[in-house]
Amino acid sequence: MEVFYADRRLQLVCQSDREMRAAYGAEGARKLGQRLQALRVANTLDDLFCMPGRCHPLRGNYSGCHAMDLHRGWRLVFRLMTPKEKADQGLAEEEAALVIEIVDYHG
Repeated sequence: MEVFYADRRLQLVCQSDREMRAAYGAEGARKLGQRLQALRVANTLDDLFCMPGRCHPLRGNYSGCHAMDLHRGWRLVFRLMTPKEKADQGLAEEEAALVIEIVDYHG
């Protein structure tokens, strides 16, 4: 699926190994890279539930979003894009994910 980012800063971090290492350390950057690759190769949300990373739905303030485990308490939080958002990006039927944030919401 296509992967988009909630803001430019998040996009810059996620698209640079150097920025990922600076922000999340070597192990966090490695896991983040793996999870982003999993998002890219998945055709549907169901595919992510079968991959490493423990993709799981969120509740409360993150209702409608999903998370994937990174390193320690850090999570990659994303949601599927709506049909209107996909149309605005010129996407037809394929699924697309919007990365919301990378956060340690337990700590």
